[in-house]
Formats: sequence, C-alpha cells, structure tokens
Amino acid sequence: MAVKWGVSALFHDASVVVSIDNVVVFASSAERFSRIKGDKHLNSEIIREALKHGYPSEIYWYENVFLKSLRILLYNRKIKLYNIKEYLKSFGIVSKIYFTSHHKSHLQSSLVTAPFDTSNSLGIVVDAVGEFNSLSIWNIGTSSCKRIYKQNYPKSLGLFYSAVTDLVGLKPQDEEYILMGMSSYGKQSEYVNTLRSLLEADLSLGCKHLIKKAGNKFNIAYAAQQIFEQELIKLVKKYLNITGYNKIIYSGGCALNCKANSLLAELGKLWIFPNPGDSGSSLGAMGCDHMHVSNMFLGYDAGANNKCSDIIDALLRSQPVGVINGKAEFGPRALGHRSILADPRNKRMRRIVNDVKGREQFRPFAPCILKRFASDYFHLQENVDYSYMQYLVKCKKTEAIPACVHIDGTSRIQTVDESNPFLNNILKRWYEKTNCPVLLNTSLNVKGKPIVNSNKDLHEFSDKLIVF
Repeated sequence: MAVKWGVSALFHDASVVVSIDNVVVFASSAERFSRIKGDKHLNSEIIREALKHGYPSEIYWYENVFLKSLRILLYNRKIKLYNIKEYLKSFGIVSKIYFTSHHKSHLQSSLVTAPFDTSNSLGIVVDAVGEFNSLSIWNIGTSSCKRIYKQNYPKSLGLFYSAVTDLVGLKPQDEEYILMGMSSYGKQSEYVNTLRSLLEADLSLGCKHLIKKAGNKFNIAYAAQQIFEQELIKLVKKYLNITGYNKIIYSGGCALNCKANSLLAELGKLWIFPNPGDSGSSLGAMGCDHMHVSNMFLGYDAGANNKCSDIIDALLRSQPVGVINGKAEFGPRALGHRSILADPRNKRMRRIVNDVKGREQFRPFAPCILKRFASDYFHLQENVDYSYMQYLVKCKKTEAIPACVHIDGTSRIQTVDESNPFLNNILKRWYEKTNCPVLLNTSLNVKGKPIVNSNKDLHEFSDKLIVF
C-alpha cells in the first residue's frame, strides 16, 4: 500500500492531500482544523487526521522552496524562510520530500480532476505569485506539457486584484471575492485609467498611494473587475489562436473569479478545478499520472445526516438551517455538506442569512438547483459544468427566487444531481413540497471564520442558527 501526501503550506491556506495507491482518500485545508481563516500553517489536528490513512512514504511539496527563497532574497522581502524538512519533522513527519513548482502544482490539480480528455488543451495559471511566475500559459499536448508564456513578479494580474482589494479596505489574499461582489454595484468611472497603470507597477508597494482621496469603493471595484477581465480574455484569446486549441484548463487563485470565468467559458470548453487556489495545489503537487479523484467531498467525516425531514420542515417555516453531512468539501465552496440552506422565494432571506453570518448586506447568495430544471431558471452555456459554483449566469426568473439573484440579475449557480446524493435528496423533497427546485445555499460559517468542520465548531454561531 503506497501512501503519499501532497502538502501546501507557509504562504497561505495550508492543506494536506492523502492518496493510497494513487486514489485520493483525504484532502482538507488546515484552516478547517485550526479555525484560523486562510491559515498558512499545518497543525497537529490535520496531521492526525491524515495519519489515520497511514504514514506517508513520500511527501510532495507544492512549490520549489529554493527558487522561492531566491525571489524573496532578490526583492529583499521580510518574510521568514523555513527549512521544510525541519518544519514537517516538528509534526513527526520525516518522509522523503519532493519539490515541484508552484504553477505546475496549480495546473496539475486541474489536469487530474478534468472530466474530459485534456490532450491538446491550453493551460492557464493566474495567481499572485509562485516562485517567480505570476501568470503562465501551457501547451498541453498528447504526451507533454510545455510552458509557452509567463509573467514574473512583481508584474502580476493577481497582485493587481489584491492591491485594489487592499485599496478599498478589504483584506488582500483573502477578501478578493468581496471585491468581485462589490463590482456589480459600480459603474464605469475615472478610476479605470488610474488602476490600469498598476499593471506595470511594482505591486509589492500596494496602490493606496495612487488614489489619495477616498472614492466610491463600488466604482473602484467595478474598474478593477473590468481591467482584470479584459487582460485575462485578451491573453487567452491570443494563445488559443496561436495553438488552434478549443479546450482550456484554468487554475490558480484568480480562477475563483466567477465573473471572469463566465467570459472564459465563451471561448472554448473549460475546466476549472473547484479548489484552484493554493489549498488545492497540494493535490497537483503529487502529479497527474494515474491519480483518481472521484468528488470534492474529501475532508473530515462528520457522519451521515439522517434528518432530511426535519430540514425540510424548518425550511417550510421560513427558517434558514445549517446542515452538516459526511465528508467536508475540499475547497472554498459549500456544496451541501457544510451549508446554510434557505427558501430563495423569500426576499427577506438575504438579510436574514447575512445577519446570521455577520456579513455586509450587499453580499449575494448562490442558488443550488436540481440539474434537470437549471435551464428553466437560468441562461446556461453548453458544455459547462455548473456543479461547483464557479460561473455567473443570468437568471430567467428573478421574481421566483429573489433571495439568490444579485443586483445585476446574475447568480453563481450550483446544479445538483445524483452525484451529490445528500443535497439532491433535500432538493427533491423541497420541490415536492413547494414546486420550487431551488434553495439558497451558502457556506456554513460566520464572517472571518472558515467553513465549519465538525459539530464542535457550532458555538461560533452563538445560537443564531438551527443546525442539523
């Protein structure tokens, strides 16, 4: 029995993936156990959980620590450098360590999970920074994978978005998704030209110095989103034309930008690993030969939930409910195993659930919908997998589900079928009772905290929510 671990740590959002004979049996972010959002460190709890599957013969580290150290030294950054061997030894792990490259780990996480043949595809990786690369484009052939374009730090499309996140008072490398949500409330403004100059700037300095007087944050967010989309689409179009390919494999933290993802999906057949950031790169670190990943429910197992009837009864009483079932999702999206569910027909649910989570009231919610009804409610593109809340689509029936349609008329949908049996069963019963195949689905967490891992974390809600 060959037990191997992929590990990502020491930058942000640490994680561990365990495979046995090349089958992934466990994968989780460290934050789920430490309860520190975006935790860059491993902890004894996640190590203990991983060891339940056996001691690893090999460890695959998600990046080249030597090249990363060189970049840090060259740019004189005050970041602590770690001895990886000693770091892992502090948790009792003394296995042989193999180092890969940051962007290759990102790319391979999408390759190993892609639901179609990835031969003759264009690989795209966009993030803040790896060792030196901040953006890379790959020619994925039938037997080889070759990098054909790169951008290096400090030029970075990802750092550009993070710098603007910081500019509007949000936490960079964490709350970029809030900036994306804010952008729907903005309009074209004088900030476009100013922010565009950041694309050639040293982004390690941030960008607060560029706009001395606080402006309309929603307009700033709108401008940043427009620039990000334009630059990304321009590059992808160019290399699709050069290669002649019509398939795209996309990864890196920027692949969490659902608005841009929807535009990319118009250019070709697209696959985005549901956990495309650094947490997910622990999977790609192990390579993509003969790996098998069956679904994204790979985390801590809280046991089977047999309270479907109670859940439906509470929803029918217009109560939002929390649900915990089985293995936690590997990634930032709650797909039904660690979710808050609510009636999407009740417009007040947006305010109610935002209050429960302690979030800003402009923040939108996603709908989960029985797959067979999805095209009745939303404008869908062909050959796009909507199972993982990765794309925004226009809603056809805004008045029917007002609690999970954003101000711009879009929703970040999750289609559900028998491949997600727990949530599928809840939706089927909800539909039988209400003739509505949709529920509001958001992550089971409060602002500033990771998604709940187990029942012992429920105290974070301070009795604001019924959880089954």
